[in-house]
Amino acid sequence: MMMLPEWARFLLAGIAICVFMAFSAVALSRAGRSPYWAIFVIVPYFAIVMIWLFAFCRWPKADKMGA
Repeated sequence: MMMLPEWARFLLAGIAICVFMAFSAVALSRAGRSPYWAIFVIVPYFAIVMIWLFAFCRWPKADKMGA
């Protein structure tokens, strides 16, 4: 199997991070939160904490629907 050059590995990692941030921003905006919170998913281990906090916080759209 052929190894990728170093610049290609960095490019693929950057694309993967951008895609993960975009998916996180869409999920946050659909839940009624600011999509700018998706910036924190690039910090190691902080993404896990953010997902945990996001799961147990109040949901503005659910409050509007009476849930």
